[in-house]
Amino acid sequence: MFAPLEKIKVPSIYGGNLPDHMARCTPDMLAAIRNIIRDLSPTKARLVLSDLYRSYDMQMQAHLDHVTGKKPAFSPRPGGSMHEAGRAFDLELKEIKSITLAGFWEVAEAHGVVPIIDTPSSGKSEAWHFDCRGSHALVYEYYAAGKGDNFQVPYRAMAASAIVSTGQRVDDLGDDPLPGYIQSALIRLGQEIGDMDGRVGPKTRAGLQAVGVDPNADLATIGVAIDRLLQEKFPNEYFVEGTGSISTFESGNLIHLAEPLTMIATPAAVGYSPGSKNKAVLGSVSEKLKSATVIDREFVLQPKHLAKLPDGQLYFDSELQLDTDGWPDGKGKGDKYWQAETSLRYSNGRSIDANRVPYMVLPNSAKWIAELGISLGDYAAVIHKGIVTFAVFGDGGPAAKIGEGSIQLLRELGEERIKANGTILDAGTAPGVVTIVFPGSGRAADRQSEETLLKAIRTSGKALFDALIA
Repeated sequence: MFAPLEKIKVPSIYGGNLPDHMARCTPDMLAAIRNIIRDLSPTKARLVLSDLYRSYDMQMQAHLDHVTGKKPAFSPRPGGSMHEAGRAFDLELKEIKSITLAGFWEVAEAHGVVPIIDTPSSGKSEAWHFDCRGSHALVYEYYAAGKGDNFQVPYRAMAASAIVSTGQRVDDLGDDPLPGYIQSALIRLGQEIGDMDGRVGPKTRAGLQAVGVDPNADLATIGVAIDRLLQEKFPNEYFVEGTGSISTFESGNLIHLAEPLTMIATPAAVGYSPGSKNKAVLGSVSEKLKSATVIDREFVLQPKHLAKLPDGQLYFDSELQLDTDGWPDGKGKGDKYWQAETSLRYSNGRSIDANRVPYMVLPNSAKWIAELGISLGDYAAVIHKGIVTFAVFGDGGPAAKIGEGSIQLLRELGEERIKANGTILDAGTAPGVVTIVFPGSGRAADRQSEETLLKAIRTSGKALFDALIA
């Protein structure tokens, strides 16, 4: 949940790369910086920054410096700067003199980076400031059109939207960023909900209904569903194209370092512990996690922890999104991603039924899955709020997704997803679902029929889990 902030290494005025505490930005800003540097490389101009990301405290200090006169350039109080969302950079103007500020504007605007002043004059205050507004420009337009009026100016509404979408606090929207994030998302998805004020009221719930999200679900579940819609509509704000390495820019060239890219919004694996209810049923697994090998991969919805246990099992703690593939009655029931077939089949070629078989989804085409010895048909234990059940690796998903399960799997975990009218509540769970996959545990003989598969899931899955936690 929430849009990620990426680490970046880029030249700065401080005698090296931008300091780490400022070197964070959204995926689309990272792509824009990469492309700007590429376009500048044939010239003598260089992209050298003095500022990029600011935390709440950093923005507060910048604001106080302005108020006291220490800093002449205007700096708003926290909640009003695109720097706080990793969507603004301050440029060292003397490094682009060879192409002029007007020339830099053309280069930047081609990649979605826009100036904050109206004419390219280097003598103007904030001539150095550029925004990557992304979909949050829609919030600016919304407020400029008078559809909301609780922010003094549209720019502050846009900044609040961008900041809260990274999971950071915005004072104007309350301590919890989730309600404001949901409202920001609805505006960007084309809904008119009145003010973005951090309160989920009737207009917000009507907007949720309009985009196909259950307005009566808990906020965490709503947030997961909203996140999915945003990722589909604005993928460049969530994913970095190509390599999973930290990007660094030196002498106008893009270099990829060996150090893996980290999503700042994702909790660190160091010090990981499963939730208390799950930990209570995991037995010796909690101790084995201390010597597990962390697997460094990036996903649409980043798991809290992903590791290989000492005996080879795959362990991950994540959300559990809904997969309805293989459900014969699934067409037109509310999951637009429904497919009639699943990757795993019975011996007669028939797909398994998401409404009857507890299955989980993995990126089965990914090399790292194969390297772990995991194949379609292998069994897993799945734990949610202390409930333990068992599943089969039944469907393959995209390489960037992990943490999906069938209707029956969610049902066995206490999360029914078929409504009384037969349609789907298209939502998964909040984070905190532990999945343990047992490599090489599946057998073709278990897939003679639905009856033999269900029996094998229960017996083999339970035996493997019992042996692991002993």
